[in-house]
Amino acid sequence: MERTASPSNGASLEPANNDPVHPTTASSHSHSLSRQRSTRQSHIRSSSTISEDPEIPRPPRPESPKAPEENAPPPKEEVTKLRLLAHYSGLVLASFLGCLIRLGLTGLGTYDGKVIYALAWSQGIGSGIMGLSLARKNEIISVYPPIYTFLTTGIAGSVTTFSSWMLEGYLSFSNFDKYNRKGLHDTVDGVVYSLSTSAIAIASLRFGEHLSGCLPSLKSLTDRKSRKGSVIPDRIPNSISNGSSTSSEEIRIQSNENSNNDNNSDPDPEKANKKSRSYGNKLSSSQTPIIDLIWISTAFLSYLIILLLYFLGPKNWRHNVIFPLLLAPPGTILRFYLSKLNTKPNFLDKFPIGTFIANILATTIISITFAEQRRPTSQGNIVRCNGLNSIQQGFCGCLSTVSTFVVESRTIKSPKYKWFYLGSSIILGHLIVLAIVGGIGWNQGYVDQCKG
Repeated sequence: MERTASPSNGASLEPANNDPVHPTTASSHSHSLSRQRSTRQSHIRSSSTISEDPEIPRPPRPESPKAPEENAPPPKEEVTKLRLLAHYSGLVLASFLGCLIRLGLTGLGTYDGKVIYALAWSQGIGSGIMGLSLARKNEIISVYPPIYTFLTTGIAGSVTTFSSWMLEGYLSFSNFDKYNRKGLHDTVDGVVYSLSTSAIAIASLRFGEHLSGCLPSLKSLTDRKSRKGSVIPDRIPNSISNGSSTSSEEIRIQSNENSNNDNNSDPDPEKANKKSRSYGNKLSSSQTPIIDLIWISTAFLSYLIILLLYFLGPKNWRHNVIFPLLLAPPGTILRFYLSKLNTKPNFLDKFPIGTFIANILATTIISITFAEQRRPTSQGNIVRCNGLNSIQQGFCGCLSTVSTFVVESRTIKSPKYKWFYLGSSIILGHLIVLAIVGGIGWNQGYVDQCKG
């Protein structure tokens, strides 16, 4: 009697030559085949679902490749010198406007019986502009990248000021104006000043991001540019995005791949990549030299007009407005240049060394000028007095920034590095003012502030 069995394909036993099959024999063969199938299926199931068994630890998976670093400086060939000069020209314009806004808000908030210190308005509005610009980053740079630099590093960074925060914080701690209060009240006043400045800046940053969702979209402008086939940038260095965010002066410009994929509906990823590379090769011809030249010419003419106003305008403008505006652009440009240090591998996402140097340097300079304004040698010297005030309000006010400081403290992921950056900046800033302003005052004393 011959019987054939195929366990692999599950064929049933069939008798050869139509011989009768004994029931007991057939039953034993069926049981054997069933056991073989069960063993094979169990092996397959165990090999495919071993990681799902709660009693067996999941095998470690290899780490995914890291995404392109947002802070990484882009290739130099992706930006023309004319476009780079347009970014710096935007910083000149923004420093004028930012410094003017800060001076106006300070004058508006200075009055008898005020509820809060005048500088709080500048810190809040500048941080709000930063939050709004960050939320609309892609849309803004799709219209014209220097506008984003203009808003974040320029206006937001120039309206807010870290150095004045440190100086006024020390004045609160030391009771510099000789209010009738005790030492404990001085400590409370200084702590409240620093905490309220931080809270106002953080809250305004979040409010700006929230306000972005309530405003109309700029998508119509970007869609129009996409239909015309222009290349739309989608990211820039972190010095610009943080007001510092990101930190190279070169701007990464990439093609609007999503727009082209939507229009062409090309399912082949290789073709899509080729198209993306072809658009990237057209970057040099896709720049906007005419707009760049207009942007640069506007900055040059603006500085020339302000310089003429210093000599031809009313004399009472020089001390409070004109002279600070002339020294505002160097402070903003120096801060922008120092922000390149933030992308160094040893400091990236750990300690924004460029912003730290800018804030501490501005704090040191403003402490020296504040002390010199109250020295007998500055009394009666109008030019000297105007120069000291312009360094404080113009150069130091635009060199240091609170808006970028708040953004960076929020984006540092490690709590250890986050609090080290916050603590070292604030504590060292107050210690510098204490050593310079306090040391000169205790040793030589002060007179009234000079009048320009």
